Amino acid sequence: MNIKSVADRTRQFVEKRIIEGEYHPGQQIKEEEIASRLEISRPPVREAFKFLEAEGLVTRKPRRGVFVAEITEKDVWEIYMLKIALYGLGISLAMDKMPPQGIRQLEQIVTAMEKCVGVIPANLVEYQTLNESFHNCLMDIAGNERLKKACSMLHNQVKRFSYKSLSDKGHLLSSLSSHRRMLEAIRNRDEALAERLNREHILEGMVVLQKAIGVEGGEKQSN
Repeated sequence: MNIKSVADRTRQFVEKRIIEGEYHPGQQIKEEEIASRLEISRPPVREAFKFLEAEGLVTRKPRRGVFVAEITEKDVWEIYMLKIALYGLGISLAMDKMPPQGIRQLEQIVTAMEKCVGVIPANLVEYQTLNESFHNCLMDIAGNERLKKACSMLHNQVKRFSYKSLSDKGHLLSSLSSHRRMLEAIRNRDEALAERLNREHILEGMVVLQKAIGVEGGEKQSN
């Protein structure tokens, strides 16, 4: 196994633990600890950290080490305003060339999302993966690789918080409903409605995350 594939496996290992909350914002992630847990050498861990830093998931502090990136309410606002613009552009570009198989693929994704919500407890990890697949599908159809990469980077920066917010049943059901309605708007070639639903969905997610971060900040100050 070459260093690139080992580094990619290491990146996935660390990213998963950041997203699921095992590694908390501000927590140091030690190179030697990751290497020991995965029974690998340190160079692939360093490569994984470089990728995660580029994605905004970790920060490197000189002479101190690597830490899980912290995020503020302002950061969330900036990220979600960009998501509204870029996802909206993706929908517009995709609608111009939406093939029948694209509609079928989006339908399969939303159906799978409904199954994730229909079990107890809801499968939030799979739901979030499918949520990302829904938007990636639109970006693939849009055919703009730079747009897709930019959206993926933004999504990764808040993914660990959106995972937590989906544990709120009301927000989870609202998210599912938004994707079903977006699909129907796309099926009906109603670009304006699809973009409006996308904007409302993203704004709701932004508000939920800002509240969650505000609560976390208050808890830290009281401790």
